[in-house]
Amino acid sequence: MAREQLGICAEANLHGSYLLCNVLDGQEAILRQKLARIPHIMQRLAEHFSEAMLSGLVAVSSHYWDNLYPWQRPVGLQAFPVLPSEHLAVSCTMADLLIQIRSDRLDVNYIALQQIQQLLMANVEVVEQLSGFRYLDGRQLTGFIDAPQNPRGLKRRQAALVTADESAVFAGGSYVHFYRASLDLKHWQQLTLQQQEDIHGYVKLDAKPLSMARLQPNSHLLCCQLNEQQQLPILQQNMPFAHNSNQGCLHLSFSQQPEHFVRQWCYRLGLNEGRYYDSLLDYYRIDLAAAYFAPSVSFLEAAAHGSLNATASDVY
Repeated sequence: MAREQLGICAEANLHGSYLLCNVLDGQEAILRQKLARIPHIMQRLAEHFSEAMLSGLVAVSSHYWDNLYPWQRPVGLQAFPVLPSEHLAVSCTMADLLIQIRSDRLDVNYIALQQIQQLLMANVEVVEQLSGFRYLDGRQLTGFIDAPQNPRGLKRRQAALVTADESAVFAGGSYVHFYRASLDLKHWQQLTLQQQEDIHGYVKLDAKPLSMARLQPNSHLLCCQLNEQQQLPILQQNMPFAHNSNQGCLHLSFSQQPEHFVRQWCYRLGLNEGRYYDSLLDYYRIDLAAAYFAPSVSFLEAAAHGSLNATASDVY
């Protein structure tokens, strides 16, 4: 049975660290071996610092996958969608790798980052190093609880992980969308509490949905739903960030079906008939975005050993 990477379905943490890297030319063979070592580094540190609840993952971008693993590609792995909308301008990054580290101790994040960077320093260049943090009781900088309808318990795995029925080779992996959204905090804070709640569709204090009588059709809640009762099966691991005068959210979303990402963006941008544009987007600017696939630990190990040409039953 394929073993997923620890960071995909892990519960929320206090600190998040993110590396976006480009791979140097001609490093694919050695990199396949080194990427397989990252989950073991994370597992060893997680056991040593058990109270820190350390987890992490490595994911490969849509544009670099074929260079690193040319023999087979996840069928749904596509670039971050660029959709025809005047409401959203996305600047896509070309970072080949995404490495995420989360824990409840910032020093443990630092140790993990140092060990991974030492492992990869001869093979990659770091494009961006980002940090996120838990704000209050799991809120975004808007003051609202983040992703109040996020899947819980076993539903996290059901939403995020590719099953063996879908793909024997990529079982235990997950499609990943990453983007950085900068918040116009000045203008957001000028809104009244009622205006903020109408935009979000939730009560600010306890994240309960507004009554149907008050709920606006362009609220964030309704614009993210498949229908009035059901959310799209996407697992979110978002963390606020703040650096100098720039602040916002680092969004990391996982799904077993990548078309769910596109559907959600179409809903939020009002591109479907009967749908309204998500008014929360008026207060955010997305300046960094990319699509990745986080393969299982089993896949990473098999690729490192050159055994992916074996049958799925032999490898997994």
